[in-house]
Amino acid sequence: MRMNDVSQVLRFAFLSLLIGTGTAMTISPMRGDEASDRQGKLDGGYFLLHQVSEDETQVPLLLAVKHAPSEATAYADRISKTAKETVSALDRMQEHDPVIQFDRNPLPRIERDARASIKDDKQHQLLFGTTDSEFVRALLVSQIEACTYALHLSKVLAEQETDPGRAKTLRHISAKWLGLRNEAFRILRNY
Repeated sequence: MRMNDVSQVLRFAFLSLLIGTGTAMTISPMRGDEASDRQGKLDGGYFLLHQVSEDETQVPLLLAVKHAPSEATAYADRISKTAKETVSALDRMQEHDPVIQFDRNPLPRIERDARASIKDDKQHQLLFGTTDSEFVRALLVSQIEACTYALHLSKVLAEQETDPGRAKTLRHISAKWLGLRNEAFRILRNY
């Protein structure tokens, strides 16, 4: 008898024993570990979306120290508003379902350090390395990157989220960030 056949016979004998003794058994489509892993991945995505959104709420502060045309200032305000709405939506999701946890950064230390270095570099460039049209272009490029990240995080979360209400909210968030990214491209053409 081959090993595969032995396995099947043992499984059949075990199931027969359970049925014969009247033991109820439910077969779950997802083991506890798999469900936990899936939730961990979702939580990591929620953490990253919450983090990028919190960062983006601060964009108008940059324009308090740098001069920019009214079109760029109004755009920065819309970025901040959308970011605040995203943070609020994620906080409400967590309040309604404590299973959602986004209090731990899922990224390895080296990735966190690399992102911190990129963030510092961008902030320095925006604050000290650019002026006038060059500043507006750098600001818009950084917003295109942030919007692209936020829209794809929320899109992927929506695709993997099993709760229909949360998935719908995430699709709405993704659409808002997509609109802001497209707006940045449109404004960028003028500079």
